[in-house]
Amino acid sequence: MKTLFQIALIALAVGLTSCEKFNVSNDNPDIALSIDNNPELLLTNVQRNTIRTAVGDAWSEGNLMAQYGARIVFTEFDLFNWGDQAGTWNTYYLAVRDAEVLESIAAKKDLKSYTAVSKIMKAWMFQIMTDMWGDIPYSEAAKAAAEDPVYAPAYDSQESIYDNLLAELKTANDLLANSTTGIKGDILFDGDLVKWRKFANSLRLRVALRLSEVKPATAQSVISEIYTNPAQYPVMTSNADNAAVMFLSANPNAHPVTEESVYRVGSYNEYRISETFENVLREFDDPRLDFFADPTTNSVETGSPMISGMQNGIVDGPAYIYKGGDAFLSKFNINFFFFQPNANQGRMMVYSEVAFILAEAAQRGWITGSAKDQYEAGITANFDYWNVEMPSDYFSRTGVAYDNQLETIIKQKYIALFYTDFQGFIEYRRTGFPSTIKPGPDAFYTNYPSRFEYPSQEGALNKENLGAAITRQGPDEITTKVWWEK
Repeated sequence: MKTLFQIALIALAVGLTSCEKFNVSNDNPDIALSIDNNPELLLTNVQRNTIRTAVGDAWSEGNLMAQYGARIVFTEFDLFNWGDQAGTWNTYYLAVRDAEVLESIAAKKDLKSYTAVSKIMKAWMFQIMTDMWGDIPYSEAAKAAAEDPVYAPAYDSQESIYDNLLAELKTANDLLANSTTGIKGDILFDGDLVKWRKFANSLRLRVALRLSEVKPATAQSVISEIYTNPAQYPVMTSNADNAAVMFLSANPNAHPVTEESVYRVGSYNEYRISETFENVLREFDDPRLDFFADPTTNSVETGSPMISGMQNGIVDGPAYIYKGGDAFLSKFNINFFFFQPNANQGRMMVYSEVAFILAEAAQRGWITGSAKDQYEAGITANFDYWNVEMPSDYFSRTGVAYDNQLETIIKQKYIALFYTDFQGFIEYRRTGFPSTIKPGPDAFYTNYPSRFEYPSQEGALNKENLGAAITRQGPDEITTKVWWEK
């Protein structure tokens, strides 16, 4: 009993002492208390949201605009009723805001690598936006929380945006070349700063080539500088360098257009491979066709499997019964593209595109390398990327054999850009190839459109600056060409 009494006294003493120093904390140890200490959270958020948006846009809009795919029902978009795509606009600008915050944190803490990666992500986003809308808010974008807030940002000319993108990507490469600070939260390259440099310079090649018809001297100068200084400006040299996110096998980051991400089978079945894409591949007797598309249901049932594409731009009703109906038209490879949640990557830019850029630069006489070698390297890389065996005689086939013609290069580049945001469509606008891309029979316009209309919210919230952009660029219509098309 005496022992128990002594224990009780000790416990009481400890309890009284503890009461004097007792502090209650509502902090969750599993949550970052200050984003300043966890810039990787912003980086992950910027990457995940924008890449998923790019992938979703590529499937539902980009594939139709480049005529990789066509719709058999709900065909309004395929008839050029494109709307303003405000969702994409808002997603990218919210991500730009987060990237600006990331840069601000990085500047305060002297984290050059985070600054560089933020600049690269912004350049990738802004190029997509300016290519799809034309003049857009750029220099004053995402400044509402700045020391001198801007709530109605001016629209920059596309020419000035392009000049700035080239400069920002060069700065990003230089920052990374002189940075030893690693990065976390990177779902694209897992913190590999060399791959980020290669992405920055490869993207700079893409930006420069877009100027081929309006500022060819600038395009040549930039591409030549990068090509002749590989140590200073490394670029992608194989598929190992691809800027492509590998999705998870389950949510929260499975491929957004898959069963795992609750994308409906019925919605997937509304699309078919287009006749345009099918015919480009058939022209070369290209085995990638058998990978991209499934045989029609009817042909499988009759024991003679065959692939048959859908024509773009047919009004609802007639579209659904085209060639006899959906059973007579080929879906995209449903096992690969839909049922495997991590098989298809989120492509931002891949090596084959870099090879085709350099092939075109050589074909134009801008660099001294072999256009043929770069062209064939691009083709080989794309076959390897999709794990399709390339026929031994492929490079000698009619239409494939290198003939020093831009069209030959671009048709292979078109295949390689399949399902990559809006890039196939954008390159068609720049080059006119493949020339078989045409408005469908029921399309609302006889000229192929060039851009999206500005979101209606801009007319309500930023009317004056929007009006200035329209006065400078031309009517806010999908057939108005953007600056580099002129």
